[in-house]
Amino acid sequence: MKTALKKQTNDLNMTALWLKNVCLLHDLLIQHSPKQSLDSDELISMTTDLSDLIRSLSDLCIQAYQQLLSITETQLQKLIVPGLLESETIAGLSSSAGKLVVSRKRAGSDPRPVGADAPTMASVLRQLGALHTALSSQSLPLSLAEQAFRQMTYLICACALNNLLLRKDMCCWSRGMQIRYNVSLLEEWLRSRGLQAGCAVATLEPLIQAAQLLQVGKKTAADAQAIVRTCTALSSTQIVKILTLYTPHSDLDEKVTINFIRTVQELVKGRSDTQPAQLLLDVRRVFPVTFPYSPPPALSAEELVIPDSLKISFLRRA
Repeated sequence: MKTALKKQTNDLNMTALWLKNVCLLHDLLIQHSPKQSLDSDELISMTTDLSDLIRSLSDLCIQAYQQLLSITETQLQKLIVPGLLESETIAGLSSSAGKLVVSRKRAGSDPRPVGADAPTMASVLRQLGALHTALSSQSLPLSLAEQAFRQMTYLICACALNNLLLRKDMCCWSRGMQIRYNVSLLEEWLRSRGLQAGCAVATLEPLIQAAQLLQVGKKTAADAQAIVRTCTALSSTQIVKILTLYTPHSDLDEKVTINFIRTVQELVKGRSDTQPAQLLLDVRRVFPVTFPYSPPPALSAEELVIPDSLKISFLRRA
């Protein structure tokens, strides 16, 4: 199984298949372990100590799970910023679309070939959909899918928020509206697939609050108090940075004054800040994963079908 995983480092569906196989074998050994209370009189407990083998399979489950996420992350990394931050999902809202393209080309940060279609929010959702399909097709537990998508939404949030915090052209009212709308599409996508219970939606909160911060009033003392009260998922450093970068892109908008920023700084000092004072999120953060035990169904060897595509013809029925 280790060899099979190594050969499928870029294949999402095959990695999901081997994740299922490893989990199934892991749970099967637990089911027949001498330490397990058997659920049926027909099950036979093995006399051999299986602890070491179960532990090795548990490690292999984690390896297969991480490989599955790594494949998706590699594809998402190229889509998050252009798809979620820069795409014009609400047509004609942003008057600065041209400036975004120019600034990216000047910096040499756009790896796409000339004439290629820019990724959109639909591109991000398609990539997430591929992961969901791979997990669902193998009937992997919903709780495992929830954990996988929590990791993916954290990556999306961290990459998007970090980029926003470093780009002045992103910090304006219209761009905040676009970002919030794009995130709402992601939220709806997660809920429609029953993935909201595993913190996948909650993990997006820092990005949601950053987008809202770009849209709220930034003039009066009451505005400052409202910002500090509602932006609980953002650190004080991040709030001040966004306010400092905020750039009006129309005559109806105004630049945030130094006095207002100082007022906010004074107010955030008084709150019990649960967020680290850091500016950027750690995009490499990995959440621990828990694999639920699921007793395998009773199957006989004659019922098993081994597709030739798996290239494991060395297996023989006992």
